[in-house]
Formats: sequence, structure tokens, C-alpha cells
Amino acid sequence: MSAWSIDRITQALSGAMWTFSSLPDDNSAAAFVHRCFRRESWREAGFRERTLMYAALPFAPFVTLVLVIVFTALNGRTIKKQTRKGIIRQVREQVEIALQYAILPPWYYIFELHDDDKRQRTSEYINRFEVKTCLYRILRDYNGGLPIPAERSTSCIKDKLCFLSRCRKFSITTAPVFLIVSQGEIKAIDWSGAGLPKTDLFVKPLQGENGRNAMRWDYLGSGQYRRNDGKHATAEEVLESLCRASWRRSFLVQPRLINHREVADLANGTLATVRVMSCRNERGEFEATNAVFRMAQNETVVVDNFHRGGVAANIDLHTGELGSGTCGAWGFTGGGWYERHYKTGVQILHRKLPCWAELLDLVRHAHESAFSDQVVIGWDIALLDSGPCMIGINKAPDLDMIQRIGRGPLGNERFGKLLAFNLKRTVEAMHQPF
Repeated sequence: MSAWSIDRITQALSGAMWTFSSLPDDNSAAAFVHRCFRRESWREAGFRERTLMYAALPFAPFVTLVLVIVFTALNGRTIKKQTRKGIIRQVREQVEIALQYAILPPWYYIFELHDDDKRQRTSEYINRFEVKTCLYRILRDYNGGLPIPAERSTSCIKDKLCFLSRCRKFSITTAPVFLIVSQGEIKAIDWSGAGLPKTDLFVKPLQGENGRNAMRWDYLGSGQYRRNDGKHATAEEVLESLCRASWRRSFLVQPRLINHREVADLANGTLATVRVMSCRNERGEFEATNAVFRMAQNETVVVDNFHRGGVAANIDLHTGELGSGTCGAWGFTGGGWYERHYKTGVQILHRKLPCWAELLDLVRHAHESAFSDQVVIGWDIALLDSGPCMIGINKAPDLDMIQRIGRGPLGNERFGKLLAFNLKRTVEAMHQPF
């Protein structure tokens, strides 16, 4: 087990290993997921990890109390105005769901469990730490209970150059890569000219996620570029700065992609993407279960990541129609829900995305052909005038965004049922009767 991450700390302080043992077994998919997490996580924990989990227990009440104070201060008054539910009652409910379901106070507001109907389904929510620290990994390691192929695709998920090569091998539409800058060296990929292409550029780390250290350089003409933070530089200066920075991390230099004209007004000057969840089903095929459209908060931001303050809206899988939007500030839900983008005023609700059938076809083709050894994938896809374009994939997609934007738990919905199905087969492959 690797060094403790925030997810592992959250798991320990939530008391999930003990709380989940008392959840009723109602033969639901959600109940199986919780029980499977508890059993497999405990089985894999060594003496040190188990000791740390026991050691964290005495601190759990204090941490829960602090989180209640902090997040009630952030959200309590707003929720009281919206629902007429008093602060004391909100506090009591946060404590109750923490004790009964191992859901800590931030998620009381993220999942809107102050809504009485949603709170009745609290046990159906899948915690981030359940999938991130355990369940996704065993699904990958055992290929969901199916034979493990000789060549795995896992290494091509975080390495963007490997990802590009694999997508091209299987005719999956992706963005071109002009240059790779690594260890002070510049390597041309899809560019045969000198220096930088005279076009708007997008630069991101070769390995990384969540849009960290990404930047945009807009071409101004006459060999001049402007970075998204306003800095001006010549082509030579841009390359020089990338070469210096590449001793810490390698970079890809790509063209700046422009959104499809039918959704350009939603993008707020930054590439908007669709996050699609797909999972292996009972027939061994791959199906999309959930989708979210993500938009940047404002034009100075170069990525649309929800947990970095972006705006997101649920997508109807059958029609490609958008629901209401909301912001992704962690644990702060004061922005609520809105039919129009709160910065630009552009209509979000009921907008239909272009090329929707083609996007779903791309997801199914990509999962089946290039990444069939991955049980669950979160796909990031841009909608361009030329059609859907694969931007990247996530082997351990976060469910907080999907459950928040979908305004309900996944545990007993299609995704939860497929997760439970694949976990049952995985447990059998591990020769552990459940």
C-alpha cells in the first residue's frame, strides 16, 4: 500500500471500516460495493496501515466537529434561506450521516443531503475513497475477473505521448502534438517547420492530470505570443522558458482547439469538454453510463476542471440535452444551480450538444478497441466543428462530480450495478468466496 493520500486519510477518519460493517445487507448493488470495499481494503492493509486506521479513530470525532463548523459556516446560511432548515438541524444531520454512513460534512453539502428526499438515499452514495483507494485498483489488477491480456493499456493512460500513439493505432480521433519538450530538448512530432507554429498553442505536462501546469499561448502575429496570464513573449522566449521548465517536467505543445460553433458560447473562451463514464457490462461490451458537460469559470482559466472551480451540467445520455449548471468549489455549494452561466448569462438548461451520437460511438469504439482491459474509464472529449476529439482518459474517475451533477447517488443506478457486477466477478477470480 502506498503512502497515505488525502483519500486514505478521509477513509480512516470517516470510520468506514467499522461503519460499513453495520450497514444492512439489502442485496442492493450499493450495499455490495460498500461491503466489498470494506473487506478488500482491510484484507490488503498491512500491520502498519491497520495500526494507523485504529490510531485515527480517537481523532475522528474532533475532525468531524471541525468539519461541521467549517462547512456549516460556508454553507449553512445559504441553505437555510433556500430550504428553511435551521443551522442546528443541519449540524445534527451532518453528524448523523457521518456516524451512520461514513459521509463527512463536506459531502453533506456537495451531495445536497440537506434535502430530505436525497438524505433517505444516503447509503447509496459511493464515497470517493472507496473507488480511489481500493475498488478501481483491484478491477484493473484482475481485469474485472476476465483473462488478463499480455499487453496492458494502463501505462498509456497517464503518459500522453503513449496515449496519443495508442489512439492513432486504433483510429481514435485525438489532437495533434507539435512538439515535446523534455530535459531541455525539443522533439518535433507533428511539426516540420522551424521554431513554433504561428498559431494559438496549448501547452500541458506530458504526465499529469487535472489541468495542473497547463498554459495557453495566443499567437498575436509577427512572431509574438501572449500567455493566458497576460505575459508577452517571442517564439524563441516561449521555447526557452519551456526548455528550462522541462528539467522538472516534460511538456506537450499542441494547437489550441476551438469548440464546435454550437457550444462556443458556453465555453467562455476555454476548451469545454464532456466527461463520459463507461463501464464493461454483463455481455462483455462497454456502455456509457453517465456524462457531464464542463465549462470554464472565466476566460482567464485554461482548463475546465470541475474541482478547480469550473461549471458543469448533467447530460441526458439519450438526447445529449444539458441540465442546470453548478460550480465545483470543493465543499462550497453557495452558488446553487442556474439555468444560465452565472458569469456570461449564456443559456445552459435544455441546450442540446452537437455530434452526440458520434461522441457515444467514439467512446464505445475507444473502450472496446484500445482500452478493453480497463473495466471503468472516465473519458474527456471535446466537441469541435470537425466532430468529437479525444482529449484524455482517467483510469480512476472521480464520482463526486457525477453524483453532485446528477443530483443523486450512483450506488443503485446503472453505474453502481455494473460496478457491483464486475466486483463480484473480480472477487471470484481472486478465489475469495464472498
